[in-house]
Amino acid sequence: MRTVMKLEQDAIRLLQSMQRSDGRKYTAGAIDRSRYELLEQEGLIQGTRVGPTDIVYTLLPAAEKILHPSDALH
Repeated sequence: MRTVMKLEQDAIRLLQSMQRSDGRKYTAGAIDRSRYELLEQEGLIQGTRVGPTDIVYTLLPAAEKILHPSDALH
């Protein structure tokens, strides 16, 4: 997994947005999911297909550690 320093600001903003939305993001239709797929490959989120073109992405504990690094120390 990448370190906090190597994650792009766009990825951090996406994780923060998901965190504000109860740790989930619903995507529908034929959209570009490459940002989500990258975070999924890094083990930070998990995608679950809920329809033919719909996916719900959920934050994983590794993402919480990146968003709250001081909490990971305790």
